[in-house]
Amino acid sequence: MEIKQFDWSEKSALLSFLNIAYPDNPRHSNAEFWEWHFPKNPFAETDNLPIWIVKDVTEIVGHLGAIPIKLKIGDEQKKAIWILDLVVRPDYRRKGLGKKLVNAAEEFCPLGLGMNTAEQHSTSLLESLGWKKICNVPRYNKSLFPGEALREISKVKPLRQFANFCFAPLRPKFIKDFFKKNKNLRFVKKFDSSFDNLWRESSTQWTCAAAREAETLKWQFGDQPKKKFDVLGFYEDEKLLGYVVLYFRRREFAGALAKAAITDFCYHPSKPSETIDALLHGALQLALEHRAGALVIDMLDSLIEQRLRFFGFNRVKNPLQLLVKSKEYQTTLYDPKNWFITRGDSDTSIFEHPNL
Repeated sequence: MEIKQFDWSEKSALLSFLNIAYPDNPRHSNAEFWEWHFPKNPFAETDNLPIWIVKDVTEIVGHLGAIPIKLKIGDEQKKAIWILDLVVRPDYRRKGLGKKLVNAAEEFCPLGLGMNTAEQHSTSLLESLGWKKICNVPRYNKSLFPGEALREISKVKPLRQFANFCFAPLRPKFIKDFFKKNKNLRFVKKFDSSFDNLWRESSTQWTCAAAREAETLKWQFGDQPKKKFDVLGFYEDEKLLGYVVLYFRRREFAGALAKAAITDFCYHPSKPSETIDALLHGALQLALEHRAGALVIDMLDSLIEQRLRFFGFNRVKNPLQLLVKSKEYQTTLYDPKNWFITRGDSDTSIFEHPNL
């Protein structure tokens, strides 16, 4: 049995393995998506990808895939990897292969992050290797058109309409021509240098956070295959003070849109509450325009969480746990109060089904 770093000659065999390992999510084994996800990552070195495989002679029977990121820790910026895939073929489990894959990743980069649920086997595996569970990432939800979100009701149009009608008094008001009236809110078509400036100035608020520079944002929200993200920017005198990224799922066969997600969020420290409120207003108006059943957001940031509650978002159960391992900065990294985390930091948004 051999544990080795991925070689390009093994791409076809790896995609075949992923097709078997993830039968319910073909994106894992889709060549276009895989190319975007790993070698086209802005921090990746194409001849040194953070991907490891287990081979039994010539057959691939296990895999760990990670992406490189820049992680802000205090006033420093460090290289880190975010583990996304860790899977071993069922008939090869309980042989220590998962641990060996993680050990190989840690030798490559001693600073690692992951987002798992308690039910996943990889969570207990990582904890046994010294990874620290930081917290469950808070999730907030705001119902808008519940008839769209309730699966059985959404299939019957009259019932769906009736449920939405009954909920109308509790729903935020849809404002016609909202974005024409609010000139400070604009749809973003390009991640330019203003996003680099925003991150440089806004990152001072957070002790631990993955970098959100223009190149990274373009890769994740502009170049991701078969997906369209809506990006709203909040401007004052042409200066970008914040942005919000939304993802609207593809409508189901009955025309219902169960939910939309706020995938990423960033705000400038000069006018934080005003910026957050303006962006939340815009996000809600866009969700109302799409008649989404609900708007959901995963967010670890005390101020945004405070404003979400003000806007009527309710905290709901979220199984996603942030895990970290590092030999350095442990006091800082292992304190959840130091982190800024959004849905876009995990693989939740990456592995959501395409909407195009």
